[in-house]
Amino acid sequence: MSNKDIIPVGQFGAPVGLKGEIKVNLMTTSFEVFKNLKYYYNFDGTVSWNFTNILFKNNKCVVQLKECLLREDVLKLKGQKIFSNKKFFPKTKDNEFYINDLIECTIFLKDNSNIGKVLSVQNFGAGDLLELKYNNNFILIPFDKTNILSVNINKKEIIADPISGILD
Repeated sequence: MSNKDIIPVGQFGAPVGLKGEIKVNLMTTSFEVFKNLKYYYNFDGTVSWNFTNILFKNNKCVVQLKECLLREDVLKLKGQKIFSNKKFFPKTKDNEFYINDLIECTIFLKDNSNIGKVLSVQNFGAGDLLELKYNNNFILIPFDKTNILSVNINKKEIIADPISGILD
């Protein structure tokens, strides 16, 4: 399994009750996307988790692992990230992208000058931001229609027209 195919989908949180249930902080767009994935792994795919229940309780995702029947069993999972294979994700619509697909895309300005590659995608609550290194500085470009003109995932290219002040 390639690292590019393994995508973070959640992170184990605090145990719930005494019967081995544990909260999951979701990294998917919705509870339904998480619930409908077929397989759940640790970071390198060497451990597979089998959930007997995936519930939405009190606005939180709560899972029951087949192997964990007691609170003590799930305590050791707290903080571990949960991954799944990209092939189990739903297909994206036009102008929708998985963050993993944007990483390493080269960003060009309208004049075709190369300003760098996407290092990560950040979100501090107001929308996604593409992080890149430009002129020895890390900058963030909002991933919106104002700043991003086009995305070609097959060519790994993004055409941007950042608003004034971002590149300065």
